[in-house]
Amino acid sequence: MKIAELRDTYYEATDKVSELVRQLSLAGIAVVWILRTGDHSGGVKYSSELLRPLVFFVGSLSCDLLQYSYKSAVWGLLNRYHWRRHHDNKTDVRVSPKWNWLTLVLFWFKVFLVIIGYVYLLNFMWAQLRLPASTAGH
Repeated sequence: MKIAELRDTYYEATDKVSELVRQLSLAGIAVVWILRTGDHSGGVKYSSELLRPLVFFVGSLSCDLLQYSYKSAVWGLLNRYHWRRHHDNKTDVRVSPKWNWLTLVLFWFKVFLVIIGYVYLLNFMWAQLRLPASTAGH
């Protein structure tokens, strides 16, 4: 396998993960919203404990926005800088990997936030839906 193929596979995977993180964050927000609109939704009573996963889902979406905003700004500025120097799209230029470190940090942080949000949401749902110990044997 060529390095270019490895890189392309990596880009495909991170694009897919970013898409899934966005969808899962929005779905988590929707679950909290649905539970908030009534006293009981599907046997689950709303609680302010749902604010915790909500914060993580919104945080994940915020990191997604910051990641792509930063990436767009940096790579746009680098493009402009090198274009003004060379005026040629085919010129090879060297770009330090340090420009990408914040993009990677934000990428992994948004993944972490959505996972933690779902841990809190699923723990809440599990606590609400499991049978009381006194009726488990009946």
